[in-house]
Amino acid sequence: MNAPRTLIFGLLISAAGCSTAPVSYSGIVPPGEHDLYACAVQQLNLLDYVIEGGARDTGFVRGRKQTSGLGTAIFTGKNYHDVLTASVFENPTTGETTLRVTAARAEENAIGIFGGNQKGIAPSDSGKADANELLASCGVERIVGPSDEEF
Repeated sequence: MNAPRTLIFGLLISAAGCSTAPVSYSGIVPPGEHDLYACAVQQLNLLDYVIEGGARDTGFVRGRKQTSGLGTAIFTGKNYHDVLTASVFENPTTGETTLRVTAARAEENAIGIFGGNQKGIAPSDSGKADANELLASCGVERIVGPSDEEF
């Protein structure tokens, strides 16, 4: 392979590993399990997330946790937040209830006239771990991740 092709191939491989897409983890909850919406809200609170949206009737709740400190804001002008979104839904064909948690991360300008502008970036390892902890704490025994790998 010549140098330009090698460089292009390397860049493509690097770009593939730097996805900014959120990742989802899910699992089926055994029948008779407790109120999953209430459990998701409780776990987000226990994990220090601030509830920023959701509704029991839709089975959806979203929480945000700041993961950067004052030093990061001063030196980079950015704040970082993990964002977890939990949704509960029932498969009408099987009657099984699924809990899905999506982990994402937000970067926002911390200072200046651009304060508040935000964009999605790759989820942090702590956000992914929090998503899995929420699922396990709410009764999911077999957690399936972004590429259908069991965790």
